[in-house]
Amino acid sequence: MTAGALKYEGCNYFRQRLILATLSGRTVKIENIRADDDNPGLRDHEAGFLRLLDMVTNGSHVEINYTGTTVIYKPGLLVGGSKLRHDCGTERSIGYFLEPLVCLAPFCKSRLQITLSGITNEKSDPSVDLIRTATLPLLKHFGVEETTELKGTKR
Repeated sequence: MTAGALKYEGCNYFRQRLILATLSGRTVKIENIRADDDNPGLRDHEAGFLRLLDMVTNGSHVEINYTGTTVIYKPGLLVGGSKLRHDCGTERSIGYFLEPLVCLAPFCKSRLQITLSGITNEKSDPSVDLIRTATLPLLKHFGVEETTELKGTKR
């Protein structure tokens, strides 16, 4: 599965690497994820992001080694879906998961309708309000029209 895969090291740009792999259809192998750390491997929010990618794609395949320091991701087709639910946990805010979805949603075969639950605002991630008021209006410049909507139902 790793023949011809793009190979990276470390946890930097984890989401970006997986987003671009999904859009390009290329397999990615990421090694030495916090290998020298006291708590090596993937964090819960990164594993949650992999689950989210699996939810909005069809046929993706993820392999994680025992320690969590190596991930092999073979992307599937972006299918989207309606009435999907994802728990973002409390380690990172919803913005951590929403940013990649904004990048991927225009390329899904069907409309992406998902409910994300978790914290809405945290210092290291953009808030849901920032994404709604700044990022979504920019999508109009790329041909993504009025069908884009973001609702906050509970704080």
